[in-house]
Amino acid sequence: MEIHQLRYFVAVAELENFTRAAEQCHVTQPSLSQQIAKLERELDTRLLDRLGRTVVLTDSGKELLPRARRILKEVDAAEGWFKQPEGPEVVSLRVGALPTIAPFKLPTIVQHFRQEMPKVALTLVEDYTDHLLDRLLKGTLDVAILALPIEDARLQVEPLFREPLMVAMPPDHPLADKPAVSFSQVRQEPFVLLHEIHCLGEQILGFCRQQEFQPHVVCESAQISTIQEMIRLGVGISLLPEMAIDPDDTSCVYRPIRKIQPFRTIAAAWNRHRTSTPPQRRLLEILRQEDAALVT
Repeated sequence: MEIHQLRYFVAVAELENFTRAAEQCHVTQPSLSQQIAKLERELDTRLLDRLGRTVVLTDSGKELLPRARRILKEVDAAEGWFKQPEGPEVVSLRVGALPTIAPFKLPTIVQHFRQEMPKVALTLVEDYTDHLLDRLLKGTLDVAILALPIEDARLQVEPLFREPLMVAMPPDHPLADKPAVSFSQVRQEPFVLLHEIHCLGEQILGFCRQQEFQPHVVCESAQISTIQEMIRLGVGISLLPEMAIDPDDTSCVYRPIRKIQPFRTIAAAWNRHRTSTPPQRRLLEILRQEDAALVT
């Protein structure tokens, strides 16, 4: 029993005519007749009787008709479910991001995504790099926004943009009126740094070591907002990602480092062995559009 045979049968039963049913189904009358005859042979029963130009249902046909209608209704509903522009009606997208990225990037991304795919159930996960990578590999995340390096052949990684790390200081600091600063100028300054539990904290310390500079760390924190508040209170200065700059907040100033500007590369990652979905592909398109300075 095949779907197109049931469509032909229902059309003939409703129109009571083979010719009109063939026209409605966009097939030739001989083809339609052959398929209905094949269906009858498979079911080993007569479904339709021809009475001159009229077609009537047999008792077996009357029994099959409501069942065939229900089957076709379910088939049509299933096809419509998968052919929506945003994919199936009830679909989810699970997005992970580092805590040093999520509060600065995700709100705008989510707003854009929700405008285009309002039916998609979106779940956001903020976690450390190792945890996000593990979730991608286990299939409990669809996409993660991370910082390079990411070294795992099972993951597809797409760099999005480079982000400078800036020296953050209170506005009354002696270096605040300079367009840029050097490591020699901040060598004796007290630093408030992001804890090494974050990959960014580890990257910042790694960069300092490469420049043979050991910051005088007076306090560590796991939250960028906490570090910014301590800078405002004069506890120390810091190195922070550019995306953390609030243009409306004048209680902190940010200056680039001369000569060798530290940066991190933000990337999107997903499991290359999992089937991508329309929401996942659209999210990646939005990420590319949101970041004008793409890595080449």
